[in-house]
This record gives sequence, C-alpha cells and structure tokens, in this order.
Amino acid sequence: MLNYIVKRLLLAVPTLLGVITLLFFIIRLAPGDPVLYILGDMATPERVAALRKELGLDKPLIVQYIDFMSKALRGDFGKSFNNGMPAMERVLSSFPYTLELAIFGTIIAIILGLGIGILAAINRNSWIDLLSTTIVILIASMPIFWLAILLMDFLSVQLGIFPVQGIGDLENPISVLWHLFLPAMTLGLGMSATIARMTRSSLLEVLNEDFVRTAWSKGASKYVVIFKHALRNALIPVVTIIGLNFGYLLGGTVLLESVFSRPGLGTLLIEAVYARDYPQIQASVFFFSLVFIIVNIGVDILYSFLDPRIKLR
Repeated sequence: MLNYIVKRLLLAVPTLLGVITLLFFIIRLAPGDPVLYILGDMATPERVAALRKELGLDKPLIVQYIDFMSKALRGDFGKSFNNGMPAMERVLSSFPYTLELAIFGTIIAIILGLGIGILAAINRNSWIDLLSTTIVILIASMPIFWLAILLMDFLSVQLGIFPVQGIGDLENPISVLWHLFLPAMTLGLGMSATIARMTRSSLLEVLNEDFVRTAWSKGASKYVVIFKHALRNALIPVVTIIGLNFGYLLGGTVLLESVFSRPGLGTLLIEAVYARDYPQIQASVFFFSLVFIIVNIGVDILYSFLDPRIKLR
C-alpha cells in the first residue's frame, strides 16, 4: 500500500508541473492588465512603468516563467498583487471554510443519494421508483445557483429559519453550523442526484448476479441480501462518483460561495481572476490540482477495502 501511494505521488509531480506551466502562459494571454487594475485612475505612464518593474512584469515572458518555476518548486508562489500577502498563505487560510462546506455537503449527499438509490432499486418499476427517479432528474438538471436561490428564498426569506449569508460567529459552533446548513444542503441536494442514479443502476446490476440469487435461494432475508451481499459490491462506482465530486468541491464551490457570501477557495479565485492577480491564481489552481490528486488516491485505496480482490500496485 505504501509503495502504491509513493508511486502515485511521484507520478503526480509531472502532472502538477504541467498544470502550473499551462496556467502560467494561459492567464497572461487573457485580456486585462493587473497593473492598470491596481492603479485605476492613478495609471499614468510613469506609475505603470514603475509598478510593472516592481512586480517583475517588465521582463520577457520566458524569464518570468523561469523565475516563477524556480520559486514554485520551493513552495513559494509569490505575493498577491492586491494586498502583498503570500499567495499560498491566503489559499491555506481560505481552505478550512471550503473544507467544512464540502464535508457537510458530501455527508448530506451520501445520506440522501444512497437512501433514494437503494429505495428505487428495491422497488424497481413501482410508483416509488418512478417518483424518486423523477425527483432526481429534476434536481440533477437544475443549476446549482438556481437551487441555492430557491432554498434561500423559501427557508430564509419566506420562513426565516436560516440566515441568508455569512459564516456566523466563529466563537459559537451553533452559529457556524446554522450558517453552514443552507449552503451544505444546496450542495448535498445537487450531488445526491448523481449518487442516487449511480446507486440505483449499480445495485440493480448486482442484484442480477448469481451470488445474489444463491443468497435468495438459501433463504436469506431481504435485509441481508441487499445490505450484506449486494450493496457492498455495488458501491465501487458510487465511491468513484463521491470521490470525484468531493475533490471538485474541495477545489472551491465557486458559485455557491458567491451566492451565500462565504469566504473560501472559490471566492478567493473569483476575486483573483477579476483582479488579474497572477500569483494568487497560480497558487489557487496548484492547490486545487494537488487536492484533487490526493482525493483520487484516497478513492483508489478505499476500493481495496470495499473489494479485497482489488490489488493496488
């Protein structure tokens, strides 16, 4: 297992180098000048030239790239153009807000998705299956920002149960959870639709396997057949979906954090893109990529626990 993890991490190095290399050149090809954004109405030719030299943007592009890579390999992604703070330090300070949202949203998605998927599979072609499938399709086809606005309007504006925006009082755990519930529920509902569909199709496929028929013929109860024999074997593709979605959420729930005015990696990246803050964009995307790779390795390891026949090499 340890050899497999080390091997995967070593293979991730050229991937990360490729990501930040492409990103370095792509963001500089995008329209907009960070110097003009910073100076605003004070952008005289003299000030522009002085600031460009201070930020190192007056050097040839290849020289900028070499300087960037030599520092990035040491973990230094430079300082934000906006506030002068180390870019990676801002990423790490924003990550806990995105992490808690991703964890709670995923927990809600797993509970709802597995429950609906199992219920639909064991009641195949019944009104329960039809109703649950219809609901899942409606939720899956609904944009996440639109779902957030609907829940916000109903639960916050109309009923006044949950706060509309913010993260609450950090010294009061109840306040933090109360502010977290609505965005986490929005994430969970959107993600649960995909999990439910995958659970239903995977479980139906496993229920037609010979070992399941054998369990039925031996007189095993419905609970034992479904939850002990069938579900565990049906979970592998479901775990893949959960892992990929969780990695995506850890990369920053951009739209959701904006709608609910929550600090996090998504909000940080949007601000950096608008400001053409090159160091902040590079540090954020590098961190997104690293987290996604680590989550994928974790999902592969989980496969071997779900199915001992899978050997990691």
